[in-house]
Amino acid sequence: MTMPRNFHSLFLALLSAFSLSIPTTTKAVEDAPVDFARDIRPLLSDTCYHCHGPDKENQQADLRLDLKASLYQVHEGIALVVPGDPAKSLLFQRITAQDPAERMPPEEAPLTLSEAQIQLIKAWIEQGAVWKDHWAFEPPVKPALPSTFKDPWVANAIDTFVLEKLRQNSILPSTMASKEKLIRRVTLDLTGLPPTQAAVKAFLMDKSPEAYEHVVDRLLKSERYGERMAMQWLDVARYADTNGYQTDGERHMWRWREWVIESFNSNKPFSDFTVEQLAGDLLPDATTDQILATGFNRNHRSNSEGGIVFEEYLVEYAVDRVDTTATVWLGLTMGCARCHDHKYDPISQKEFYEVMAFFNNIPERGRVIKYGNSFPVIKAPTPQMAMQLKDYESKMAGLRQRLDLNATSIQQRMTNLGTKQAPTKPVIHQDLMIRFAWDDTHEQQTYEVEGKAEDYDVINTGEVSKELYQASLRGQAQARYVKGISGQALKLDRSYRVDGGAIIQFAGHQRLTLSTWLKVDEPSSGTIMSMLNPDDRRPQGFSWSLMDNKVQVNFGPRWLDDSVRIRTKRSIPSGEWVHIAFTSDGTQMARGMGIYVNGVRQDVDVLLDIFTGTYKTNPTLVIGAEGEQQHLQGLLDETRFYLRDLGPQELRSLAVVSTPAEIAATEKRTAAQQEKLLHYYLDQVDDSQDGEDYRALRKLESKSRRFLDAIPTSMVMQEKQERGKTHVLIRGQYDNPGEEVSMNVPRSLFRAQQGEVFESRLDLAKWIVGDENPLTARVIVNRFWHQFFGRGIVKTLEDFGSQGAPPTHPHLLDWLAVDFLESGWDVKRLVKLIVMSSTYRQDSTLTKEQWSVDPENVWLGRASRLRLPAEILRDQALAVSGLLNGKIGGSSVKPYQPEGLWKEIASQAYDQGSGEDLYRRGMYTFWKRTVPPPTMVTFDASSREICVLSRSRTNTPLQALALLNEISYVEAARNLAQQMMKRESERADRLRWGWRQVTSRQPTDYEMSILSKSLQRSLERYSKDQQAAIELIGFGESTADESLKPHQLAAYTVVASMLLNLDEVINRE
Repeated sequence: MTMPRNFHSLFLALLSAFSLSIPTTTKAVEDAPVDFARDIRPLLSDTCYHCHGPDKENQQADLRLDLKASLYQVHEGIALVVPGDPAKSLLFQRITAQDPAERMPPEEAPLTLSEAQIQLIKAWIEQGAVWKDHWAFEPPVKPALPSTFKDPWVANAIDTFVLEKLRQNSILPSTMASKEKLIRRVTLDLTGLPPTQAAVKAFLMDKSPEAYEHVVDRLLKSERYGERMAMQWLDVARYADTNGYQTDGERHMWRWREWVIESFNSNKPFSDFTVEQLAGDLLPDATTDQILATGFNRNHRSNSEGGIVFEEYLVEYAVDRVDTTATVWLGLTMGCARCHDHKYDPISQKEFYEVMAFFNNIPERGRVIKYGNSFPVIKAPTPQMAMQLKDYESKMAGLRQRLDLNATSIQQRMTNLGTKQAPTKPVIHQDLMIRFAWDDTHEQQTYEVEGKAEDYDVINTGEVSKELYQASLRGQAQARYVKGISGQALKLDRSYRVDGGAIIQFAGHQRLTLSTWLKVDEPSSGTIMSMLNPDDRRPQGFSWSLMDNKVQVNFGPRWLDDSVRIRTKRSIPSGEWVHIAFTSDGTQMARGMGIYVNGVRQDVDVLLDIFTGTYKTNPTLVIGAEGEQQHLQGLLDETRFYLRDLGPQELRSLAVVSTPAEIAATEKRTAAQQEKLLHYYLDQVDDSQDGEDYRALRKLESKSRRFLDAIPTSMVMQEKQERGKTHVLIRGQYDNPGEEVSMNVPRSLFRAQQGEVFESRLDLAKWIVGDENPLTARVIVNRFWHQFFGRGIVKTLEDFGSQGAPPTHPHLLDWLAVDFLESGWDVKRLVKLIVMSSTYRQDSTLTKEQWSVDPENVWLGRASRLRLPAEILRDQALAVSGLLNGKIGGSSVKPYQPEGLWKEIASQAYDQGSGEDLYRRGMYTFWKRTVPPPTMVTFDASSREICVLSRSRTNTPLQALALLNEISYVEAARNLAQQMMKRESERADRLRWGWRQVTSRQPTDYEMSILSKSLQRSLERYSKDQQAAIELIGFGESTADESLKPHQLAAYTVVASMLLNLDEVINRE
């Protein structure tokens, strides 16, 4: 049937007439005081600020409703708001106008005012139209405690404010949770692990009034506390083990993660925790740990893709730091002001870029290396590593002191050194990997190798004895040897090269030094040494060459667009012997590489400096050519390859004619010659205690260098030597700069002290935790509150601005914020205050009365019942099953995940861990941004691509399937079953033990009957199908206990899996 065309219009007209007949101003609205900040500003923000708010580009009719002066001004000859008289107020006239052309907001607006909201505005005007500034931008004042402090239910100040709200809403608080529930709740909340049966038993037996407080104090002292608190912060800091974007290569930031854990465990004041993460590198005499802390703002995604515009991503990185800092500490959506003035909060676009100036002065490149840490980085030894380094330094200092004390006697003995005692070949120094002396006249050239490692990384190889290798001569002519700078030299005439073979695997991040004596008769071009893969289209490795007598180095995985290429500004002289050397400090950046001529570092032209990936290659070491091309014509002598970057003094020493025999025969010695002879004498001749001390010192120096190379690095913040410029970016586009700005905070939003100047990130960090900042303390205590109650006092954790939710308990929030400040930002004290409150200790059972009055538990009439976070769900299963590896800290691990997942999505292989690494806590799981741990993501874990303050909570069938079938949970169930069977002998006792292990309480008779029936069914099934039993108990790397019958273990595994899936187990009640 077709309806008449005017039916819908008629229906809407009737509906409108009906709605107008309903009373719109209730007695409650007329009588209840209307608060501008709580009731009116959110309405204006939602419906009016888009056109009449702080955004200059969208302001219309020269009218702003976000400013007090503008709201009470005369507009179009009529006062916008007349206190006490809605009829004379232009604002009320326009929001109630019947003419669509006059009505505000207009019909096409995305949000309009409901009749109830209009009546609320009317009531506000009738009550005097009192303005209040936005609550969050006013400094918090510690309120007096409500009269409820005398109530017996009240345990501390928190309860007085909560009880006051409960009474206002006619809600009674719930009874206290049972001791079993309470210890499980607080243990999970403070450590992320369930309590042991022994801990539960001790708590139940302790009848003292302080029993619960003793538990809390013990948990706050536990190292697990730091891990639990750090879990939240990893989401906040967008911590991950990869860079993100397409390549999503691995980085190493786990030492920063350890710093976070230790900071919470040591109860570092949150003000220091803040300052060190934002500007620890700028603190006076900053420690390694304080610099390490600044990794917070290097945790963001970084792009290593080819073809990107560096400047674009430098802007993206700085913008991310602004967004994250503002979200985490200020609770503001400052990112909304990147392209234009903020539409709802008084933050201008210029102010956004003034804040960005704090984070836009880092010596970084827009394109990062594909695998590894990109500059700036810091060596970040663990405490154990630092102790080992200190031990090395102490021992070396002792040896040096003894040698210094004996310097005179050593010198006297050395003067007696005759030329007969000096060898004719140079001393082989520590960390020399390869040396070509060129003193042999045979077709096969012998060279010495002092150390050899599979990946060109001598760390952990131990003492390697000298070995001899053969280097073959390739070409059409016989090799020629002529008189060299020291003995004989190899003459290269473009007809052959020396192939050293694939003796080492070369890695781009390795420190190294190449050195040789070289003589060319005329300006030449050709390769001195190269190690390249055979793919001519994409050369990978390094090449050291002459280009018209200028020394050049190519270094990297892809020479055309992914490498470092430097060349000396000056040419080396022709017709004489010249010593040249190249060093690399392993940073894979031009600034970390140097070219030396005769011991002097040369000025270079940086032709390419976009090394974004590391590489390992195992090609042939070639002397005198680059593959089959670029042959060199000239003489080479004493060609060396070191496994470290030699220092300037060492390079000057190498540039001296090397034979001690020649030095000894010279009456006038230079300082470098004298030093070389001293080293030779102590190393090769002196058999006294001094010689032993010297040789021991050299060994320790080598070990120390190798140990230092093994120390992990972490990316950190650092300031440029010359401050860069920051501009307002028109429409937020990197290539459209506008007005230049300097460092500042939003002055329109926050009060600043007179004469206050901001010149660095340190100034910003101190301002964030300063007394004049009204937001930080509120934002932080609100987030801790959310952690324990599942909901913040301000629901919108990330938005304390005009679009954010108002606080449900404003006086409680301000009391907690001021108390937090007064305590010296003491986090453990705040946490203890929360968990010791009667509010926290209530039972979580939801009654019908509570459901009808407060279904979301806004007023806190009961404890919150929350599903455990993804990491803690897994940790709990490992803990109760006995599989958990309790190691704290360390690099990330790779537990079970579906095979081929990385290959499918990221074209990379997932190398699953083994042994104890499979059973580490979830917070140590390797976090790949493009493919985060799949089971954890199923339970709402963040991808860590951006800052996340609160995870979503979903309930899906996939979650149930994961708990029942994922390898970690099946393996945990089998190990829990083994414990049940081995700890108890009777069926009922085994079931009771398993129940207590996972729930921390005794099972009821009804629950026991369910467990018994399930066990009996499984026993019957698996006794008939032994193969199915064997398959079930075979999941995971840990092996089933062979002393137990497979069908029985399988049956108990089914019961254990059921226990791990109990509602009260996967939830924190």
